Amino acid sequence: MKRHRTAAIIGTVTPVPNYPTKLKVYLNNASPYWQAVYWDNGKTYRKSTKTNDKREAFEKAKTFYEHIILSKYQHPAHLNKRNITQKPNDVTSERNTQFDFIALQWVERKETKWTTRHTRNVISRLQTYLFKYIGKKNIAQITSKELLAALQKLEAKGHRDATHRLLNNCSNIWKYAIVIGACKHDITVGLSQALHTPITSHQHALPISELPKLMQSIHQQAKHSEIMHFIALEIIAHTFVRTSELLRATWDEFDLEKALWVIPAHRMKMRKEHVVPLSSYVIKLLQRIQTDFPIYTYVIHVENSSKGFAPDALIKWLHKMGYKGRMSTHGFRAIASTVLNENGFRADAIERQLAHTESNQVRRAYNRAEYLSERIEIMDWWTGYLLDCCENHTR
Repeated sequence: MKRHRTAAIIGTVTPVPNYPTKLKVYLNNASPYWQAVYWDNGKTYRKSTKTNDKREAFEKAKTFYEHIILSKYQHPAHLNKRNITQKPNDVTSERNTQFDFIALQWVERKETKWTTRHTRNVISRLQTYLFKYIGKKNIAQITSKELLAALQKLEAKGHRDATHRLLNNCSNIWKYAIVIGACKHDITVGLSQALHTPITSHQHALPISELPKLMQSIHQQAKHSEIMHFIALEIIAHTFVRTSELLRATWDEFDLEKALWVIPAHRMKMRKEHVVPLSSYVIKLLQRIQTDFPIYTYVIHVENSSKGFAPDALIKWLHKMGYKGRMSTHGFRAIASTVLNENGFRADAIERQLAHTESNQVRRAYNRAEYLSERIEIMDWWTGYLLDCCENHTR
């Protein structure tokens, strides 16, 4: 039997990485573009991504999914599932004052400035720790005591930092509610005094004197077991990018001939495209991955699998190497900054290579090319410095 033109082409259906498996993209014979599809409680949602680039299709599918979640919590049918009795004419007016509705309205207005991952985390916190307790209440009738009780349920699980993040979300939601006239008072004021102070965990970095031993250990380990982990640690050390920027890197971001890695804005903490010049040694590491491992979407992936690394995979290996509490992957950024500044490189170029955002908006717009020639020199010098560390440690 001939398949319909809109049916998915066999072999093209692909789950969107790091999202529910019910969210997928696929190709059909009716359109040149990738299609996004999501199943939820027997209902199928479909939308064209308007792109034939699979990676871009993944990003548009994620936005498609977030909008489905938002609309689900704003739809009157969502109320009926919870046996909330309201007259048909009252649904809209009553719903518009409910905490969950206003909270998701606030998220919807903020998500254009957030990464998809951050949006998902905020919605998840709200749904898990607030909506089931105060979600259906009129926001103007919620008391500070009720909100505090909900926050303390999260705090009791030992998640102090997440509790303060959630309180910060609530503070912004109440400010938004006041602006749109849904309530008159910000009940979040002063609640932080009734919560435990978050435990500050600084990113650990070794003294520079101990760097040679670490680099030699990583370099030697990369020749034996769990090779991909140690290649990843070497790349992190030589490029001093953030861990998530490497672990979610895809091959289409790299131009090995031009020796450049362009990280798109949506993957950057500051939502700004970032260019990483690649030293010849880093290019050899990437070529080694291409030669010794199957080519999958993610550059860094679990050996013999297309699955990407867990966010904490590299820090766990540093712990196994004996550096727990002494060195983190983020520590390479601190060490690089210190060494490069001490060796006379221009601070502006170093800061740009660290992907720190310029606070002066005029200057930030002007410096769009941002010292690329200097940064190429910096990255070559830094690789030479690390390789010298390895050689000097073996002498």
